[in-house]
Amino acid sequence: MRYYSSQDMARLYCAACNGCGDCCRGMGDTVLLDPRDVCFLSAGLNKSFDELLKEDCIRLCTQNGLILPHLAMKGPDESCAFLQNGSCSIHSFRPGLCRLFPLGRQYTDAGISYFIIENGCDMPGKVKVRIDKWLDIPSLGQYEEFLQLWHSFIKDAGSAVRQALDSDSDDGYAGKLSMFFLQVFFAAGYEPDSFYESFKVRLKKARELI
Repeated sequence: MRYYSSQDMARLYCAACNGCGDCCRGMGDTVLLDPRDVCFLSAGLNKSFDELLKEDCIRLCTQNGLILPHLAMKGPDESCAFLQNGSCSIHSFRPGLCRLFPLGRQYTDAGISYFIIENGCDMPGKVKVRIDKWLDIPSLGQYEEFLQLWHSFIKDAGSAVRQALDSDSDDGYAGKLSMFFLQVFFAAGYEPDSFYESFKVRLKKARELI
């Protein structure tokens, strides 16, 4: 498998794409949302995290002991809640995993690298595009730093929750801990212009707890 940096070129763009929406259907609970995703969804739709949940635009699932939000798949064809008439209704502020496809990410001590998902998209005639242009995320270096911090925290927090579950004296602490993380990183809300600064403040407090 070949790995790319954000400055590399890769065959991702397809002028022949007719908006089939195959990548927006049948994804189950796999399109997980990180705090930045929820911040910009909330701002773009002018809805709080709780409102997005109540309107069934996003749902909650348990991943490695943590309660995390994901895009809701609905209807007989399991379409993304934001897929309307074959088009993405939140394209300008779509989540990071949607921007990434058909790429995947690898986290290493040296930083984030990218790879093309095998059988991710079979649309023919793809041409090369630089990965940072494909992602179209302002201040990509700052975004990648956030991703590294979030990825590391998710692993450590999940481990803390599982250890609490395995403890004979748990007494519901694991569930309370997971709900606390959900509240702090998602439900409490952010201002988009100060997201990264606010996230780091909350991350420091959460790490002190675990």
